[in-house]
Amino acid sequence: MARSGYTEPRPVMRWFSGLRKRLGPTTYVDWSDVPDLPEPPYRARLTIPAEQGPDGVEVREREVVHGKMRTIYEIHCPCGKRWFNPRLETVQLCPRCNRAVLLNPPGMTMP
Repeated sequence: MARSGYTEPRPVMRWFSGLRKRLGPTTYVDWSDVPDLPEPPYRARLTIPAEQGPDGVEVREREVVHGKMRTIYEIHCPCGKRWFNPRLETVQLCPRCNRAVLLNPPGMTMP
């Protein structure tokens, strides 16, 4: 029975239209006909442009300093509570439900 206002094609019809598109004629383009992408305004220049010689280059010096990076871990409990901790600890207690939450290091999957 058809629903009124139902416009989504059936899965078989979607499959047929996808198959028709794949089996249709392929249009090939010569690589020399494709225009070059415009250069973004904030790209790094690794070489001196051809229109600028060594005399026209302005050199600026900047001080290099060391910074600090801090990693903060976000912990989620199955009860819905989340909190943050600067250290990765294997087990933490949930502040809401007081259950022990077992954590794996980032990138590791649960067994």
